[in-house]
Amino acid sequence: MPEFAPQEGARDVVSVLVDAALVASKSEARRAIEQGGVKIDGNVVTDPKAEVPKGGVLQKGKVKFVRVV
Repeated sequence: MPEFAPQEGARDVVSVLVDAALVASKSEARRAIEQGGVKIDGNVVTDPKAEVPKGGVLQKGKVKFVRVV
């Protein structure tokens, strides 16, 4: 599984999705969250301002995964 180290202070789920190249834009990230297509450690994300925990697995859709370190 690929690993991604976010910049300091940019641990919100929208920023991590964009910086890890799981989505092309912040708008696409927010849309995916609204539609229930984003999970952190298997739990569906409903808040675009949610923080991604260190060591957590971020999933977008069925096949795009990244471990946040």
